[in-house]
Amino acid sequence: MTTGIETADDWVAAGGAALARGAWAQARVQFEAAVADDEVPEAWEGLSRAAWWQGDEQATLAARERAYRGYRDAGDGRGAARMAMWLASDHLDFRGDDAIASAWLRRGRALVGDHEQCAERGYITVLEADIALLAKSDPESAERGAREALSIARSIPDVGVEVVALAVLGSALVASGQIEDGVRQLEESAALAVGEDFSETAAPGWALCHTVSACANVGDFGRAAQWCRALHTWSATWQARNFFGVCRTAYGEVLATGGDWPSAEQELVSAMEDLRASRPALAAPTAVRLGRLRARQGDLAEARTLFEAALPLPHAIVALGELDLAGGDPTAAADAADRVLRRLGDASVLDRFPALALLARARAVAGDANAAGAAADLVERQAARLGTPYMRGRGRLVRAHVLSAAGDHDGARQAAEDAADLFSACSAPYEAAEARMLLATALEALGHNDRADAESRAGRDAFALLSARGDRRPPATDELSPREADILRLVAKGLSDAQIAERLFLSPHTVHRHVANIRTKLRVPSRAAAVSHATRHGLL
Repeated sequence: MTTGIETADDWVAAGGAALARGAWAQARVQFEAAVADDEVPEAWEGLSRAAWWQGDEQATLAARERAYRGYRDAGDGRGAARMAMWLASDHLDFRGDDAIASAWLRRGRALVGDHEQCAERGYITVLEADIALLAKSDPESAERGAREALSIARSIPDVGVEVVALAVLGSALVASGQIEDGVRQLEESAALAVGEDFSETAAPGWALCHTVSACANVGDFGRAAQWCRALHTWSATWQARNFFGVCRTAYGEVLATGGDWPSAEQELVSAMEDLRASRPALAAPTAVRLGRLRARQGDLAEARTLFEAALPLPHAIVALGELDLAGGDPTAAADAADRVLRRLGDASVLDRFPALALLARARAVAGDANAAGAAADLVERQAARLGTPYMRGRGRLVRAHVLSAAGDHDGARQAAEDAADLFSACSAPYEAAEARMLLATALEALGHNDRADAESRAGRDAFALLSARGDRRPPATDELSPREADILRLVAKGLSDAQIAERLFLSPHTVHRHVANIRTKLRVPSRAAAVSHATRHGLL
């Protein structure tokens, strides 16, 4: 019986057909047979693609390098440049080797020097833009590169380059605070991704990943969820677990913010497993998002471990600073915020936002009202540029913290009310409960005790419901002392440390120490979480 395949060219053709239908294992067998018969670069390129979809790092890199040398020796500059571009991408995704990636990109550019416009030049340009955005937090350079790639794509034309260039352009615009224009570009890209046929199979997944992540990052959770479903469908068709790992990270954030902690945990843990197995250099953002969920669930040790594993990612530095602030160390928190802000240019509006918010709160806790107020001004201006109810709510919540620390209780009341309304409007129950607890503090200080009790009770109930759904801690083994229970009851009423100190005839420092001890005993990340845990376990 004969297979009808007799030469390397026949094996390459059969392998190409298998790639076109997503049969990666079958394609790999056929390309391996082709290179055993005759080491043509097309066979090595096909083998590299099959191995890439399977997540086989060593086979992918080895085959790409053989294809590169084969195309170069044959005088095929475009083929060699194509392999150089993918080698750059692979070294980043598999290993995080930025220097090696840069060298391959320079080599690819040199190889397409004689070709005025071609798809290889377009992909090299858009990958450079992607690196500027994601690795260097430089949205201005990313925007320039994406627009150049888009011009190349439309002059050839090449829909693969176009769909990725539109996605990177949209993400860069969103990152720099140009939300409306950015979302428009992202949605144009996503529509192309689901509606066109592509010779470069990875292009639509690359584009959809940008769309989902950018929408989730800016707090447009409804749009992120819709495009995540589209990416899920595409990923299932092409067995693209590495792409859906990135998507699941963003979707996990959507679920966590919406209060579905068990589903969020499932998505984020699955994403970590997929990425660590197939693209370990891409796992850091997932670690940060899973760490944030762990902190809300009360597992502070694992949260810190996850954040530290993601260093030096700016979001990981900020997340560690947030743990320090919750633990009573505003100096360490402010240092973390300053460290990130020094690294990021002013154009990185979206990336700078969490660091500015942390800085404002840390300065407020440290008693530096002027610096806290100035940082809060920046936070609210950036929130207005980003525009979504969620980001505006975060800005108002920061303002409420700063005003409360400064003793402007009526201003804190208004800001906390605004934050609670905005978070409720976008279905962010944890943040809404934080705002209500802060509102209770302001109302108590203003003498509106009944309203303060109602807001505090609503906040506690929300925290208890979220914890009941997603708490993964063992029950606390250390009982609270009578004094700690008294203090926690007043924390539950929304009182600040200074107000509790006045009520119990203690110093604010002593109250702060007691609150820190309570958090340690209950293994919780914040005052609000301590109240939630104590309420649910009957400790009050």
